[in-house]
Amino acid sequence: MEQTDSTPMEGMEIEAQSPDLLKRLQSWCEDLQRRLPGLVEVGLLRLDGESAGLITAVPETMPMERIGYREAVARMRAANVAVLVPLDRPEDGIAEAIVMPVKGPGLDTPVVLLVGVSEMPASRLQLLMAQLETSLGWVMHHLTLDTLAQTKREMATYDQAFLLCAEMLDTETPLEARQTMASLCAKDLGCDRVVLVRQGVLGLKIEVISGESRFDRKSRINDLTRQAAHEAQLRRAPVRWNHGDQDKTAIIGRLAKMHGDAVAMAVPLTNSKGEIDEVVVLHWASADKVPDLTAWSVLWTLSRPILEQKDLAARGSFARNYHSVRLWLKRLFGPQAFKFKLIVSLTLITFFAIVFVEIDNTLRADVVIDDPDLRVMSAPMDGFIEGVFVIPGDVVVIGQPLLQLEDDEIKLRIAELDAQIARHTARAAVARANRDRAEAVVADAERAEVEARLSLAQRELDQTLIVARTAGLVLEGDLRQRLGARVTFGEELLRIAPRQGIELQLSVRNRDGDLLVEDLIGQVRLDAAPEEVLTVGVTRIKPGAETIDGELRFVAFGELQSVSSNTENGMQGTARLSLGKAPIYEVWLTPIAETVYMFFWRWVP
Repeated sequence: MEQTDSTPMEGMEIEAQSPDLLKRLQSWCEDLQRRLPGLVEVGLLRLDGESAGLITAVPETMPMERIGYREAVARMRAANVAVLVPLDRPEDGIAEAIVMPVKGPGLDTPVVLLVGVSEMPASRLQLLMAQLETSLGWVMHHLTLDTLAQTKREMATYDQAFLLCAEMLDTETPLEARQTMASLCAKDLGCDRVVLVRQGVLGLKIEVISGESRFDRKSRINDLTRQAAHEAQLRRAPVRWNHGDQDKTAIIGRLAKMHGDAVAMAVPLTNSKGEIDEVVVLHWASADKVPDLTAWSVLWTLSRPILEQKDLAARGSFARNYHSVRLWLKRLFGPQAFKFKLIVSLTLITFFAIVFVEIDNTLRADVVIDDPDLRVMSAPMDGFIEGVFVIPGDVVVIGQPLLQLEDDEIKLRIAELDAQIARHTARAAVARANRDRAEAVVADAERAEVEARLSLAQRELDQTLIVARTAGLVLEGDLRQRLGARVTFGEELLRIAPRQGIELQLSVRNRDGDLLVEDLIGQVRLDAAPEEVLTVGVTRIKPGAETIDGELRFVAFGELQSVSSNTENGMQGTARLSLGKAPIYEVWLTPIAETVYMFFWRWVP
């Protein structure tokens, strides 16, 4: 049937199962057209899914693309009863289309009768449909007979296959089983020559040739046989050559011409794992002897497990181990068994990562800030706060003003002392002018006394300005609310932490004491400010262990290389001292292994 638009009528031409049946159906259509007036076109269709294929028709050029025909078939599919569809535009004397289903037991695919009739009265049309329905009994009968005949042929094929398997089971070696298989296949399929080509370690090799116990594997014809088998293996589909084909490059064609065949075919055979490890090459001297190759598929399906079991039993221990390793590697690297490959791959990746990937190895230590060098700025004298220049959090340098005490009284006293010095100087000058040496000596002595007092007052004036004696960070002492307040000598005013060199106390577990050495560098996070990361370097280690909070620990001291505004004495935190790079198993698994080992060493007798 010709393919037209995408409709239910689409499909390729379908032949009857038997040539003899096709002739009888053709004669029936011709006789039906002669006996029933008004039948212009008669056709039998086989429905296959959504497509329809032409079995036979009168005339043979019956145009199946008519819109009325497609519509009639579609309606019959939906209702599953005979339908009559008038044509909107009569063509070739056809006014209406009739479609009737052929129903009967054993029909694998539905068959329908399609006729095109000329214009006629309704009563004549009803009579015609009744006559057609009666005539369909003949068609149903012969189709059922053909189906039964086909079933008998299939049963005979299965009988032959079972006999072949029985004889193969009686053989002792895989070679004998394949020889039996080749001989019986040549007999049952009508072949003049059957060659089994098997996949070996170095490639395909001829295993068995029907009717030949000895043969030359290197002969020209056997070399062409291997090449034809290799082509079928690569294509994963049968390769066939018929007499009269003009393809001069086909290997199977050259092989057939050399052997004098009318038909030659190379059929790839798939084992239980989906691999093509064998190819059968079939030769027929006459095209009339070529059977339905469905029989060959049945033979191979039933005999395949027998051959596989005999191959497995014939292998030695080395060959079986090699096969097992090969199968495991194929599962691992082949396209199948995705879950297995995923699990194995992840396992291998994890193993190699644990063994070869290096990460930072650190030593955990508890930290306490205990710096004896914390600078405390005290009041140098009694006085009142006049000015505050820094607040907690400010960074100061050496000599930077911090506080100013009131100095008016001191300045007034300095002015008075300056005046006294001037008077004593003038008095001494007058005495020397009058040559009164005694008066001059007294005046000089009194001036020296006043100058000493002036020096002391000047020193007190300098002390009213409190400056930083060290560079660092102001930690405590917000005195802005104490402006004008009195301070006494020695009163603590400010605390300054050096920018570098704050001492920390680090303690590690007893089991990690051997890892604690000088010059280790690490990072510190304080509990009060976990978002800030500080750097610490170990400077010295305290000899021996000591008990801290009921636990034996080793103690070391280190310097904080940077200071935070939140750094104060007494703060606690955690340090991670860098021990360099080490494999993952050494960082994560070794401590666990050591703990388990010590547990069993202590408690297991």
